[in-house]
Amino acid sequence: MEYVIVGNSAAAVGSIESIRRIDQNSNLTVVSNEPEHVYSRPLIAHYLAGDVEEDRMPYRPEDFYNKHRVKLMLERTVTEVDSLAEQVCLEDGSKLKYDRLLLTTGSRVNVPPIAGCDDYEGVGIFQTYEDVRQILERLKKGNRAVVIGAGLIGLRAAYGLQEAGAEVTLIELLPRIASRVLDQKGSEMVKKSLEEGGINVITSCAVQEITGNKTAGVTGVTLKNGEKIACNIVIIATGVAPNTTLAENTLIEINMGIVVNPYFQTSFSNIFAAGDVAETHDIPRQSSMVNANWPNAYEQGRYAGLCMAGDMKRYPGSVGMNSVSFFNMPVISMGLFDPESEGLKGTETKERISEKNNLYQKLVFKDNRLKGAILIGDISYAGAINDLIREQNLVGIIKDSFLEEKYQLYDYLRKKREADLEGTAIEWPESHSSGRRYEKSFNEKSWTERELDKRAWR
Repeated sequence: MEYVIVGNSAAAVGSIESIRRIDQNSNLTVVSNEPEHVYSRPLIAHYLAGDVEEDRMPYRPEDFYNKHRVKLMLERTVTEVDSLAEQVCLEDGSKLKYDRLLLTTGSRVNVPPIAGCDDYEGVGIFQTYEDVRQILERLKKGNRAVVIGAGLIGLRAAYGLQEAGAEVTLIELLPRIASRVLDQKGSEMVKKSLEEGGINVITSCAVQEITGNKTAGVTGVTLKNGEKIACNIVIIATGVAPNTTLAENTLIEINMGIVVNPYFQTSFSNIFAAGDVAETHDIPRQSSMVNANWPNAYEQGRYAGLCMAGDMKRYPGSVGMNSVSFFNMPVISMGLFDPESEGLKGTETKERISEKNNLYQKLVFKDNRLKGAILIGDISYAGAINDLIREQNLVGIIKDSFLEEKYQLYDYLRKKREADLEGTAIEWPESHSSGRRYEKSFNEKSWTERELDKRAWR
């Protein structure tokens, strides 16, 4: 059996580990256009900010590929998938045969047609470890930065640059920031936090031109209203889309992403796709979505690897989740959090707000089930909320008590946790830091203490 994986991030790691649990002998090749050992992509903003050192960036230990008998081909680009010949073609003309192929090509940045965006040093994107290295080099020549686009990537880039000592201006075409990951109230709260942290935020405005010269590189941007902003770094963060390039000239079906069945098979039963490139089942919406985030990518890769190796486990679906933190203010959105923007009727919303304390919590219900949430400032029950969205349990008994943390909530969560764990002798695999296995059990004392706690704004 010849396994080939295109891509080397979370989904690839999940699939490698699953394949090797079942098949220790077949050949397994990973091809990546990046030069890096697998690293934690969500940490690149924190690395730029100086919050994370280089030794924390690897996602798996140095011996990961050797331990799993992986042939690793770095800085190599796959240019074509030949589904009839069952081979992939590389940029140097070489070919790799496969029996099972997995596409984990992630996402690509949508770069708008801005004049000058390809002309000057110091203009780049914010997606890889190498992008951050180039930004850090550029910071040695000056510390004025413009970030174009205020989605999640743009916010992370702006925060990382500001924490690294840059003077940052964040420019968004739409009337509000983070419109795809937050509702109106959440966007306003995050904008306020960014401005208080020293980031200049401009909304409802577009960049008309990036200016510069061949000697100094980029020197500024001109907005459509005529305003000019001097800078020596420009980050284009105007949104991402699934990187479906390898499927576009094939018979592999593409919609929003590469369409897969619950076993991650594409239109060809021996070609699989997982992670940010794959369109899978969205649990709260009960429809197909591309839920691009790190935990989903790993989990999808894990299922895809099992199916590639012959253990056809059906994927239950995913919940979209975005998580970020700015200036000690954690922000999480999950599932269907803004039904108005999606035109969904028949929903019910519960909110808890304290602008003084930078706290905002919102739960969205439909058909007596929790469909989505926004948590800003206080994320205490993010795990329990995610479980309820994922499992789509009836929540009538706790709907009115969740945000107040009344007794009914504790009782519900306590009984659920006890039923899930107590007496089941769940055996968890060894962690990457320890070879010891451990069992998880219900802790009566801990839950009793939690029930005695009183709610406090924090």
